[in-house]
Amino acid sequence: MTKSFRHTHSFTAGELSPLLHSRIDFDRYRNGSSKMHNMVCSPLGPVSNRPGLEFIYDLNSLGLDPEAPFPAREIPFIFNEVQTYAMVFFMHTDGQARLIFGNTNSEGVSGLVVGSGIPVDFSPNWTMAYTGVGDYAVLFSEGTVTANHVSHLSDEDVLTVLTETTDYTVIITSTTATFTVTEGTITGGVLKISIDLTADAIPLGEVIMLAFPLAWSIKDFDWAQSADEMHISQSGLNPHIIQRYHHEHWQLVSQTFANSPDDWSDEYGWPERVTFHQQRLIFAANTLKRQTGWASTAGNFNNFGRFDGGSGALTADSAITFTLDSGTQNKIQWISSGKLLHIGTMGIEWTVQGNNRESLTPTNLLAQGQTNHGSEPNKVLSIGSATLFIERHGRTVNEFVYDYNFDSYTTSNMAVLASHLTEQYSIQDWTYQQTPDSIIWCIREDGVLLGVTYQRQHKVVGWHQHSTQGSFEAITCIPGNTREDDVWIIVKRLIGGEVKYYLEKMANWFIGENPREGRFLDSYRFIEINPPETSPTVKTVTGLDHLEGLKVNILADGTVHSPQMVINGGIELDDFYTEIVVGLQYISEVWPLLNVIPDNLGTSFGRVQRVKELIIDFYKTLGVYIGRFDSEDGEQEEEIAFRIPSDLTGVQVPLYTGLYHWSYHEGFDREITYFIRQKQPLPVTVRGITDVLEILE
Repeated sequence: MTKSFRHTHSFTAGELSPLLHSRIDFDRYRNGSSKMHNMVCSPLGPVSNRPGLEFIYDLNSLGLDPEAPFPAREIPFIFNEVQTYAMVFFMHTDGQARLIFGNTNSEGVSGLVVGSGIPVDFSPNWTMAYTGVGDYAVLFSEGTVTANHVSHLSDEDVLTVLTETTDYTVIITSTTATFTVTEGTITGGVLKISIDLTADAIPLGEVIMLAFPLAWSIKDFDWAQSADEMHISQSGLNPHIIQRYHHEHWQLVSQTFANSPDDWSDEYGWPERVTFHQQRLIFAANTLKRQTGWASTAGNFNNFGRFDGGSGALTADSAITFTLDSGTQNKIQWISSGKLLHIGTMGIEWTVQGNNRESLTPTNLLAQGQTNHGSEPNKVLSIGSATLFIERHGRTVNEFVYDYNFDSYTTSNMAVLASHLTEQYSIQDWTYQQTPDSIIWCIREDGVLLGVTYQRQHKVVGWHQHSTQGSFEAITCIPGNTREDDVWIIVKRLIGGEVKYYLEKMANWFIGENPREGRFLDSYRFIEINPPETSPTVKTVTGLDHLEGLKVNILADGTVHSPQMVINGGIELDDFYTEIVVGLQYISEVWPLLNVIPDNLGTSFGRVQRVKELIIDFYKTLGVYIGRFDSEDGEQEEEIAFRIPSDLTGVQVPLYTGLYHWSYHEGFDREITYFIRQKQPLPVTVRGITDVLEILE
């Protein structure tokens, strides 16, 4: 009998396909797991339980129709790195789509954007080209103002030509705006505009909500942002813009164009894809022309004129129309701006650029088919120099990158080692969380959340899967007001027999020194209570109506409280606490793949063996179970007791960091399987595992 020490030093390969379980020769096998559930592998090597989800809002209470075929969707709106919003679209019971805005304020409180009850003064200044003719317009609407264009639209909708010294007054329902062009402000062909407007106050606490036309489809639209405008395109409706004027003042406007292409109409269809590239607004693919792209004039997103107004000749900044010639009718599924314009169709991935790598112009355009995998119409992710897209049928995530060796673009399958995660269900939504650990989050059509820890430069591509008491429906990510990006998720849950759609936000990753800082429950509420002079023996916690009738887990002042049932929106605790986290339990676990040990007979793989001891390297961990599995007895688990005799009863146990020795009570077998599991709302991080192995000769 030989005795060996076998070490698992990293989990960066994530969860691997069962088809790889005999690939002991494969480098990624040594860093992989057969199961990584509600756990996330770090680019540095360890594996940790994912943060919980904070409850933000019950979307049903705003009129969401849970019976709608596609009830909800999210996209990011990033005005700057400080002012960011999760745009939440949902279908109302009246058949029209609605839009609300999720946001985390400067104090770290997350919620929906609501009215302040205070009128808002607008006094912006714009600088833009002035031609001296009245071919521009300033668009006004109740309570809001924008200056995309430069002239005056009176209350009778009669165009008035601007002069250098004229003051205009525009009546806007109950609000007066003054539009002023001051003498001497026109210099070098540039006109400076000053507008003063006081917008009506939105009632205090009223959720800011936009309604959309009946033809609006929240499932099929594409989007592209420019500063404070979100451009929206879809086949069944002309392009629209969602405009932001102020934190609580937004507007939906139908986009108007100068020299709109004849191919756009209700009869022929409207463009379905949109992006910005080289100072042009680019649309692509409608019902009539599935492989065609239309680019605006340079610097003027509303003008699609092909010729200049004087000679009728093409100029370098004229609008561009191009069609991809692939021999088949492969519809454009996505367009993305990078160093080149990237386009994905149902059969081919393209690049579009000017010859000799110059800018695009009407007379200088080169479209080249690069690879032929085909795409789903999901918005692509641009990460570093790579463009990530979902391959046709939704089973594969591909990297589209430039290969210097071949002087062309190539694709690689990022899911090839974890193909079991998408072989039955397609990816329907995804987003990218850059900080802290560079994770791609994907939602499968069955409501399971997949994660990919992705740092290609360090050869880290590790998949993991996540579940909750319900199903994940939509997801987006925006920069947070801390040192992490915020992941906003729409979750479908069954509450008291009723289907509910909740807006929830992933908590920050645990980096603290105290268990009470952890947020490891889903749909949780965090309650801080100021203790009275005389504390009662039982404390009732309210505000849990969204979890009515469910058994919830509780972390009270860093200690695990017994689960309670939510009755009439509240629970009763066994004592008085000051910091309470209440939410739904989720179980986190990792089942590492075990390396083989070479010996004088060749290898330990498939030989009769047993594990005598596990030496686990924990980091800031508490409340963990270690278990084993065999075909005869199934799973057996045992809780690790981190409390030591010197710890006082009733006092919070500190987090554990270091090596933990655990005796493995199991006989000989040809296949050894063990796991580490967390069932409590406490942190667990595993840096590595060493097992002491005995192999029969």
